[in-house]
Amino acid sequence: MWRARLMLILFIAPAGLFRDGVARLLGEVADGAEVKCADYTLNPFDHGQTVDVLVLDGDYLPEALTTASASRRGAPNLPVLALLTSVDPQTVEQFISAGVAGHLGKSESTNALISALRLLAAGGRHLPSDIRLSASTAATAGTASTDALPKSAGAAEPNSDFLTPRQLQVLALAARGDSNKSIARQLNITEGTVKVHLYTVYKALKVGSRGQASVAAARLQKVGDVQLHHALDGQLSISRLLAYTAPTRFQSGHVLFHKDDRSDALYYMVRGTVMLEEIGIEVGQGTILGEIGLFSPDHRRTCTARCKSECELLVVSATDAMRLYYQDPDFATFLIHLITRRLEADKLRTKR
Repeated sequence: MWRARLMLILFIAPAGLFRDGVARLLGEVADGAEVKCADYTLNPFDHGQTVDVLVLDGDYLPEALTTASASRRGAPNLPVLALLTSVDPQTVEQFISAGVAGHLGKSESTNALISALRLLAAGGRHLPSDIRLSASTAATAGTASTDALPKSAGAAEPNSDFLTPRQLQVLALAARGDSNKSIARQLNITEGTVKVHLYTVYKALKVGSRGQASVAAARLQKVGDVQLHHALDGQLSISRLLAYTAPTRFQSGHVLFHKDDRSDALYYMVRGTVMLEEIGIEVGQGTILGEIGLFSPDHRRTCTARCKSECELLVVSATDAMRLYYQDPDFATFLIHLITRRLEADKLRTKR
């Protein structure tokens, strides 16, 4: 038994038998530690508690990534361990990008959990031995791997030949993190129809969960083509941005940034209206602001953005926005297409 100093372990997972069982196990393997549980619907950092180790049920991917990113902002040195049913490279890379240092499969032994906790408490990182990451993320994780993502040994190549165009669309949106409700809205179908399509997709790909289907989708060219078309059509899933930040409210009249300010963040409009003063244009829900300044030679704002109404926005730091740009081809394609369209619109305005 690992004898740890008295510390507080916070375990975040939906209420139920799994959470209760893991909380009890954490208390046993880290003797003398206090283990507290919280739901993803609550912000565990609002109560002023000094947490020593944060453990997440990583199967709830969007919520876990959001919590991990909030932890990184509020307590950069806090060790975070993600428990995963499927420990695949794609998911691990997302958690590493959100600042998670430890990853452990739910099928692992108690000894593996002890080793992971000991390593994290000592300031190290824990990766399953059979996971190898892409070069950029491996550098972030502090590993020596320089190989691209490999296929699992003996894994069958997923077959998309039996999927209809609509099922491919549903799979593509699900793989990029969209909820059933969001998929239904984008494709103008019901949530029930989305569920039926996903059930058919699972059977065709011989998988049993949304996460496994997403892993299989990453290896299907047809799904990549659908995602590329969505990006070129200007459709962006905000689940990517939610992994880095939570919505922030701004009062009417608040200036998000002035012309010629340094470009330090990217903004996504959740609700409200913002006026771009120098060009006299109003933008609303679903709009991204500040992307041109990220790529301009001097990284300066090209106009002033003022809230015309009370607004709610996602504010992603320039560093996180660029990290997402380099790690997510879908997001990069969307951003390049958006910048091109806006530069063309500016060109047309100057001709009038």
